[in-house]
Amino acid sequence: MIHLEKESGRIRLVLDAYFMGEDIVVLISGGDQPHLGTITAGARLEPVQTVQLQNHKEFYITEEIAVRLRKEFAGNFAICCGTHLDHATKDEIRVLTDMAIQLGKELIEELKQARL
Repeated sequence: MIHLEKESGRIRLVLDAYFMGEDIVVLISGGDQPHLGTITAGARLEPVQTVQLQNHKEFYITEEIAVRLRKEFAGNFAICCGTHLDHATKDEIRVLTDMAIQLGKELIEELKQARL
């Protein structure tokens, strides 16, 4: 398992990645009400597929990470993300999105170091 965290102001995000053999499941959660908002799955030679639950917009995060992950990771992957910040400003939404994508980049760096 890989565990990463980021915090800025009232925004706190957690990324946990679990290995399933050669595959990986990535969970990104945080804010006031973590939940399951969007799931993006794929593989190096497969198209990325996203399931958006209700009106959640975390696909901005999961699809950005998926594009990067499929270039570096040989196995299948699923990225599940759900973050919510009560009364978030536009700036806080931008910061939250940037932080989540940065967590994805840090995950990829850890995977590269482990040569996975």
